[in-house]
Amino acid sequence: MVDNPTDATSEAEGRDDGQEAAVASVTQPPQSEEQGDGQELDADALRTELKAVRAEAAKYRTKARETAEALKAAKTPEEYQAVADRAAELETELQRERLARKYNLPDALAARISGEDDDAREADAKALAELFHNRGDGVGRGGLDPSVTTAPSDPGELAASIPRARR
Repeated sequence: MVDNPTDATSEAEGRDDGQEAAVASVTQPPQSEEQGDGQELDADALRTELKAVRAEAAKYRTKARETAEALKAAKTPEEYQAVADRAAELETELQRERLARKYNLPDALAARISGEDDDAREADAKALAELFHNRGDGVGRGGLDPSVTTAPSDPGELAASIPRARR
C-alpha cells in the first residue's frame, strides 16, 4: 500500500499525532470538572467521548490522506493549487475543532473561530470562550428581579398604598 518507507513513517506519525491530540484533548480535565449542563463526567462518558474524538480524528486523517493522494495526482498548476487550498482548509477546520474542544465551546461557536494563523485562532478561541462561559445574565433565569420594590408586609401600609379613586 505504501511505496516508500518515508510515507510509512509519516503516515504512522500522523496517526500517532492525531490520536495523541485526541487523547490529550479528552484526558485534560475540564476547568470545573463539569459539563455545561451541570453533570459530572463519569468514566463511561469519558470513554464514549474519547471514542467519538478518535473517530473524528480518523475521519480527518483519511481526508488528509485522500487530499495528499490527489495532490500527487495533480497535473496542472491550477489542480495543484486547488488541492493545496483544500488541504489548508481541512487543517484550519481541524484546528478549529481542537480549539473548540480545548475551550469547551459548542459547535456553533467553533465555526466562528477565525484568524490568519494558529496563534490568532487560539487567541480568538480564548476570547470566545471567555465571553461564552462568563455570561452574567441573571435576570430571566428564574427567581426574583432585584430591581422590583417589595410590597409592604404591614396591613396598614399595604392599605395606604392602594390608590383611591375619587368620583
